[in-house]
Amino acid sequence: MPRLSPPIRRALGLSALVLTLLAFLHLGLTLTLESTTRRVTHSASYVLPPASTIAVASLNHRAAAADLIWVNAIQYGASRYLSRRSASEATDFAHTIIDLDPRFQPVYTWHNAARTLSTPSVTPDDIAQANVILQRGLKTFPDEWEFARAIAANHIGHTYERPPEEHLADMEEAYTYAKMASEIPEAPPEMLLLATSFQRRVVRARARVEGRDLEEHELQASPEEIAFLMKAYFAAGDPDQQNFLLRRLYELGAGRELVARIEAYQQAFERDHRRRDYLPPDVFALSDPGLYRPDDIGLTPDTSL
Repeated sequence: MPRLSPPIRRALGLSALVLTLLAFLHLGLTLTLESTTRRVTHSASYVLPPASTIAVASLNHRAAAADLIWVNAIQYGASRYLSRRSASEATDFAHTIIDLDPRFQPVYTWHNAARTLSTPSVTPDDIAQANVILQRGLKTFPDEWEFARAIAANHIGHTYERPPEEHLADMEEAYTYAKMASEIPEAPPEMLLLATSFQRRVVRARARVEGRDLEEHELQASPEEIAFLMKAYFAAGDPDQQNFLLRRLYELGAGRELVARIEAYQQAFERDHRRRDYLPPDVFALSDPGLYRPDDIGLTPDTSL
């Protein structure tokens, strides 16, 4: 195949650039007209063109097209927040951006905020749609613990009432994702508390669906819950956090177990200190950072209390 001469290559490159610019001008005009038309004729339901149509209009520059949609989405979300109105159309923006560019990470948290913070009257549909987008985010970013935490946290603190069966489904979803978040290495220890909190909510919600009173063993903390809180207590470096966990453990009836664990620590310390009794206790503790090992007192991941 003969090589093209430099003038022809430059002409083709310029033509491609012009076509690309025209494509984006066309795409911008299309979105503007679509927005204007929909808002006038269908004010309650503004819908973007399909992502496939936008991809064609932008000559398949999908990431750049997602940027253009993102600018419109930010403007829409800001106007809804300032007017304290529902931002239900934010879901159309989010799905379109993700279809064009799944790795557009800011859209996942933006959509969650738009659906849950724009109006004081959050509905179950707002929560459901917010969580759908966050679940899409976890498929692309499986180590993003904040997405999983947000799914669980979205089920807390709302004033609407749910039928027992739907409330149980909400609590099961919240527990599933809170536990998922707690198992991601980068997640903070507090995620264990959120997971165990929802674990107990699931038990109560299931008893309500089954129309029965909670049995005595169901009112008590599960072994897994106590193990979570116990490990978090010993791992906590902040005194306020330790005091909070201590109160929680006593509320769950695990105070005696915690005292036994602390005594085990004390015995391990005294036993090992005898080997270097020439050192003051505080100096010895600093000289042997591996002294308080979880496996020494049974705090392994497979602990069963």
